[in-house]
Parts: sequence; structure tokens; C-alpha cells
Amino acid sequence: MTPIFIIGNGSDRALERLIRGCLSRTYNVTYIRGNVYSVQGGGYELVCFDCEAPVISGADGAVVIAKKDAVIPADLPAGCTAVFSPENESQLDAVRRSGAFAVDCGFSPRSTVSFSGSSESKLVITLNRTITALSGRKIQPLELPVERQGADPYSLMCFTALRLLLDDFESELGSLI
Repeated sequence: MTPIFIIGNGSDRALERLIRGCLSRTYNVTYIRGNVYSVQGGGYELVCFDCEAPVISGADGAVVIAKKDAVIPADLPAGCTAVFSPENESQLDAVRRSGAFAVDCGFSPRSTVSFSGSSESKLVITLNRTITALSGRKIQPLELPVERQGADPYSLMCFTALRLLLDDFESELGSLI
């Protein structure tokens, strides 16, 4: 089981739609937002906690995804992976202080995950440097065309980073959504 904490404004539901709509095809996704609890899919279990300001303790191996407006907790465990916006100075500082494995998603080619092209229906997401998936496999730099599905670029970058960290598409690389 992999715990995933999605933090930030509760009215921003783009990541929830992507996770529940796409990851439930290959995973057993338990999604908890407020007092709403749902389970979809089958396979390896992902438990997603979607809240504005979580208390994250004892969560080694967890993935923490910060929405653009999120305030990352000061006590972020060093054993987790943080997916965040480097354009948000408070997020950047919190991740640096924590020692968590950092995967920054931004609009600069210096970010770990960015995008290199777009059209009305697709975005080309770019992994700009090697990362280590939760499975231990090294993921080399690559480009992936993804369908927008009504999501904003930042949410799509975070979702792609999550799928890379989950080593979700080893056999279907390039067919993300």
C-alpha cells in the first residue's frame, strides 16, 4: 500500500479526477476527501488523503503532492517524496528543510518535471532528469504526450510525476492517459 497525501485547496479537484479516473483502472484506489470515502478499481492499493492542511507523521514512503496554493507542513517527514511547485517559495523552503526526496513540477526546463509543448487537447510532459521510482527503478529523462482532460498544466505535471514515481507504465510508456 502506498499512502498519497494531496494537500491544498479542497475546491481544486483536478488531481482527484485524474487519480480516480485513470489510476483506478490499474490500482485499488481508496480516496478520502473530508468525510467522503470511496474505493475504486483493483490491484495494488493506493490510499489518497486529500485535505488542506494534513498532519503527516510516520509516513515514510508516502508521496505528498502539493497543489499550487498548498502550504506544506513544517514537519514533513524526510522519508517521503514531495511533488511541489518550485515557483511557490514556501513550498520550496519546506521541502528543502525537510530533506524529503523532491520532485518539482514547474514551467522551467530546470524543474524535474515540466512541459515542452502543448495543443488544445494535449500537453507534452518532460522528465528533465533521472528519478528513482518507489519500486527502485531508475526512470531516465523522457517526454510523454498526455491528454489534457480539462486539467490545468500544473495538475497534469503532478499527476505525471505521480505515475512516474509509481512506475505505473513500464510496459506502456508513452500512453499515459
